[in-house]
Amino acid sequence: MDEWERTAKVLLDNAREFLERLRDEVRLNEVTLASLLEVQSTFVLGLADASLYAFPLGRDDVIEGSYRLFLEGLDVLKAGHLLVSEPELDLWLSPLRELNPERGFSLDRRFSLLSEPKPTMVWANRVVQLRNALHGRPVRDPLRSIGYGIDKGGRRFPVLLKAVRRLYTLYPASIDETARLLALELGEGLDGEPLECSDGTCEEIAELPDVLAFIKTVSGDVELYYLIENSKDLHSPWGSLSVGRAREIVVFSRKKGKGFRLREAP
Repeated sequence: MDEWERTAKVLLDNAREFLERLRDEVRLNEVTLASLLEVQSTFVLGLADASLYAFPLGRDDVIEGSYRLFLEGLDVLKAGHLLVSEPELDLWLSPLRELNPERGFSLDRRFSLLSEPKPTMVWANRVVQLRNALHGRPVRDPLRSIGYGIDKGGRRFPVLLKAVRRLYTLYPASIDETARLLALELGEGLDGEPLECSDGTCEEIAELPDVLAFIKTVSGDVELYYLIENSKDLHSPWGSLSVGRAREIVVFSRKKGKGFRLREAP
């Protein structure tokens, strides 16, 4: 059995066993603070990671099982009035009161103008939105919506990238979103293949093309170049910035001698 598949199964089984114990504690009115913290770690995060590991493998049964168990757990938590938070103890269950179990949480860029998402919100999204993707509903901005809090270099980061690749295979993304994923994959040493784009084309390249007219936005081993249409310069006391729509994007790793050229459809 694949290591990721085994991890997903163990996490799902642990969450199921924990929920049975929690049912008894609620019935006997014996819920403790330790139990509430375990709701986060073993149940919510456990199901989130079970879904995350299962998704790139196509283990849709695990994803469906995680979703059903998550809804059962929400009912138990609501019945026991356990959706509470204690910031000093890093307990964040109260946001789950506002969860839409059909759509998850909206964590688009506007959200960060008000506050940062609580970890339980992102974990819930991994359960709900990855399951929704199996039923014709794409995940908007998945690197943020399901991946917020997963750091580069962490053990789950390659899993996240593989999950996003499957999402973009099911629901092709723009050249800008696709280039972002490809750059992260190259940075992790993953040998990603070209992806279909919703608004253009993506091809693999073995050498850096002429990018003299492009704006270089990322340096280092993996470089990103943007050819901006109708570019406008914004000036401020802190510097200048060119903005506009990217007509073409080049992602290239000098170390691997490999990259991708993405072009907007005419």
